[in-house]
Amino acid sequence: MKKYTYILLMILGVMMAQCTPEDLATPDNNVLPEEKEEDEYTNSYWYYSYEATNLITWETLEMENKDEFIPYTVAHLGDTLFVANIGTAGSSLTVFSQKENKALTTLRTWEFGGKEWKFGSNIESIVPASNRLYVTERQSYIHVFQLPELSYITSIGNGLWSGPVFQAQAVTVKDRLIFARDKNGKISIYKESDATTENHGKANRYRQASDNGSHGNNGFATHYMQPDDEGNILLTEYTGNKIRVLNPALVNDDMVNGDNIDIEDRTMTLDFSPKTLALSKDRWYATGNNNAINIYDCQKKEWISSIKSVKGYSFVQPERIYAQNDSVFWISDINSNKRTLVKMEVHKGEIRD
Repeated sequence: MKKYTYILLMILGVMMAQCTPEDLATPDNNVLPEEKEEDEYTNSYWYYSYEATNLITWETLEMENKDEFIPYTVAHLGDTLFVANIGTAGSSLTVFSQKENKALTTLRTWEFGGKEWKFGSNIESIVPASNRLYVTERQSYIHVFQLPELSYITSIGNGLWSGPVFQAQAVTVKDRLIFARDKNGKISIYKESDATTENHGKANRYRQASDNGSHGNNGFATHYMQPDDEGNILLTEYTGNKIRVLNPALVNDDMVNGDNIDIEDRTMTLDFSPKTLALSKDRWYATGNNNAINIYDCQKKEWISSIKSVKGYSFVQPERIYAQNDSVFWISDINSNKRTLVKMEVHKGEIRD
């Protein structure tokens, strides 16, 4: 049979050195009839390559020295990136324009209730939802800002462990409810409607779910929560080497505090300790204790490989990864010799024979 090789994304994809054997080994014969001519090809192979297309550093942000910038948590809304900085000047939130490739503003302090407030500890999560920005810091606060102007609305939590927020280390918003992974592994749930200026520091938990045997997080290892396409919530558990799957539909007025909302048979046990998780249609990417980007194949339903470098950049301590979309990811490398926020683009190509 005469062979033809079709390589999409042009020759650039083939030249990239980050393709793994697993990337090239998955045949896909589910080709639509109208895309295939008689006797043209019998197999279709997909390959993936990875490239660093932008590096944000202290120089990009026009700071005086590299110690001022340690990128941490990242989120986006449209063209705008929200970047948590835990550098030597203290925690801050930088609003970065991807279009202009520059910082638009940096939020360090704000006025509320007649006094000045600031981030007093590391920013653990940033979640845009419902024209609001939820910013969680380690010191038992979930701050709520109005978008797009970033005016301050309120705080859930009062900075005390005994208050309504117990050092929330991962947060997401689903169905008008705020889900927080507490330091002790329990899941605290709050109503968005309770996060009002009048309730500043006083909004109580709506419900609290069981830790389902998860370990505490006294070492403040990075955790992450994110809804998936099925409507569940994925939660990385660093000390347990697993990814928990939570069912938010179980949270309602009839729920008893301490109930388990985990879908236990969906718990994913890993060979590494996961920190953050980024989802795309075909693959998941996770940072972990192995200082690599770990790759999960959604079709094979297995972790297939890990990478420590991409075209244009070698990672040393990738702490967090965040998906902007299926092909664009942001990775914070916090190593003292790096301290770089890396934009990684994923190129997917096809070989037919």
